[in-house]
Amino acid sequence: MMIRLDINCLFILLFLHSTVLASKPLWQLEEWSKGRQLVWAKPGKKGALKSPQNWLENGKPAKKAPDRETDIILPAADRYYIVSATRQDQVRHVTIEENAELAAGSRNAIEVWGNVDVKDGGWISNVSIRGDKDTYFNIEESKFAGNGRIYHHVTNKLGIDKRCNSRIAHKFQVSKIGTKSVEFLSNVGVSDEVMLQHGKVIISGDFRYSGATNKGAFEVFDGGILEIQSGGALATMINANGKSVYNVNVYRNGVLQAGSPERPLTEDAYLYLGFANNRKPGTTGLYTALGSFIRVYSKDPEKARLVITSVTSNPEIKDGQGRPMGQKDEKASGRKGIMLQLGGDVKLNGVHFDYLAKGGIGLSDPKIASKWENITYGNHNASSNRKDLISKMKADPNSYYHKRGDQKSEWGMTEMAIKSMNKHLSEYEPFQLKAIPENTQMKKVGEGKEQIKTPIAKIFNDSVEVEIQSKVPGAQIKYTTDGSLPDASSPTYTSPFSLTETSKLTVRAYKKGVGFSPTYTTTYVIE
Repeated sequence: MMIRLDINCLFILLFLHSTVLASKPLWQLEEWSKGRQLVWAKPGKKGALKSPQNWLENGKPAKKAPDRETDIILPAADRYYIVSATRQDQVRHVTIEENAELAAGSRNAIEVWGNVDVKDGGWISNVSIRGDKDTYFNIEESKFAGNGRIYHHVTNKLGIDKRCNSRIAHKFQVSKIGTKSVEFLSNVGVSDEVMLQHGKVIISGDFRYSGATNKGAFEVFDGGILEIQSGGALATMINANGKSVYNVNVYRNGVLQAGSPERPLTEDAYLYLGFANNRKPGTTGLYTALGSFIRVYSKDPEKARLVITSVTSNPEIKDGQGRPMGQKDEKASGRKGIMLQLGGDVKLNGVHFDYLAKGGIGLSDPKIASKWENITYGNHNASSNRKDLISKMKADPNSYYHKRGDQKSEWGMTEMAIKSMNKHLSEYEPFQLKAIPENTQMKKVGEGKEQIKTPIAKIFNDSVEVEIQSKVPGAQIKYTTDGSLPDASSPTYTSPFSLTETSKLTVRAYKKGVGFSPTYTTTYVIE
């Protein structure tokens, strides 16, 4: 009993720390060990990130190159200089001052494991986000496309005067351990697709993506949480995708939420989707798969809402070349507008819809909408009759994956994203929590040679008995089945238990000498 009491006390302390200060951003609650700090030795002169001779440590030449425990500073200089990285270079906290740039010649090459501070007049590009800590990403005075600045493909060599300092990547990846997060505090742009492979992305500023290639999407994979916070906005920079790609894709066990239980909305949050003639599902809009979740957490659902609307509704949103898109007051009509295909667990309280095409809200069961609360509709929808805006879902809720161009296969990037995520989690997560039976099956999608085995939700037709496993022997495990974070009052796992309805299982473990595990989440779909 004494051991169990000690473990419960630890859980109490852990969750008091996160809930008493719940209104604070997660990164403000994070604790960091002291790491190395390197300062660029010759401000104003370019060089390689991985060369130790380019850095000073405690005022003396560094003996080792930066790694994921190293903080780096690129000091201000009178003239522009670039610190060049190569694939899988790692750093922790990053500070970049005026006229300095941290960049790589290929997409996602620099792995950042800590916080990012880009001062006014600095640049950062072609990074990916990793790690087991809650972090932030901030660019002071960041500017979107326009006024001579444009987004560009990574291979285009444009002068510094034409660069847009909000552009952080061409393709952009986030893979955090458990539910650890990165919060984007300022304007951020990605000139192609975003892959949230694992962990949480919190958008508190304006996050825009896909401004050049007509196929970029924001994808939320298994274990990913996309959270739009109060005043935050997620927007595509094109109206219609020529490759028939949804603007936002939330796959099985992915989550789209506005606010969070610990930090509910205090003002509107915005999701801007493409406005197009939807010849078929997938031309534009939002797709959520079977086994995914959509939630809105608000202090006042009538006043602090998730606003789902069109990019054309905001004249400040421009394409990757800085050009305005569409007409603000253009009204949706017929199949022209924004469309949603929602196959997951969609429980809404506090949402405003505008610019919807006819049948623009596609649901696996249209009756679901009758249970939503505090839902309002703007005057730009294709119909003023709510029934005309809700329809039966036309897309397959359990097989769609975003196809991308790749030299080997149209599906190559999806395979790479899944493999990269699994490799990252296996290297840096000692507990390796797992729920049995498997709730995912692999299914071939695509035609002919263009096929890939993708993870989709396994559907259970009856109750299911769930076992929780850990690679750390003797670990004490707490769990919930409603998606909330486990705390001291949550059930302690001692033996397999039954689930009788679709549930989001959330697990946390502890063992003395090892510490707390990352938070593990997975979804069981029961019909």
